[in-house]
Amino acid sequence: MNRVPCDHLESARAAPAWRRRLLPALLLSVLTLGTGQAQILRLFPAGSLQGSARFGAWPGLTVNCTPYTMGPGVRVLDDQQRVVLTGQLPGIKSHVVFLRDASGNVFRVWLVNDKDPSLANVPHARSNCLFGNG
Repeated sequence: MNRVPCDHLESARAAPAWRRRLLPALLLSVLTLGTGQAQILRLFPAGSLQGSARFGAWPGLTVNCTPYTMGPGVRVLDDQQRVVLTGQLPGIKSHVVFLRDASGNVFRVWLVNDKDPSLANVPHARSNCLFGNG
């Protein structure tokens, strides 16, 4: 076999100097991406209310000692915006932001931390509790 030396291809295979310097910086930025999570302010729809909730048997929901009914197709989201299945709800106590439809059924619920700065503009649901927010 007749082999021809390919010296002109060797320079094309070698990475340029800027690429060799960029790779470690890129890897470092990707590795430290999740360590400094900033608090993101969420916007809740108009008409949302907040309160301390206790989920009972389907479709029961008690917010600030006031009973509400969850409507068909209710969507419950946790603090990381993941959907919580309705079968997982009974027994959960959490601070929530919720939205009701025209017939009064709750159709959207966000499980939130009560110290979340996004809650500053969300009004509180009325309370029927005699002693505290039970």
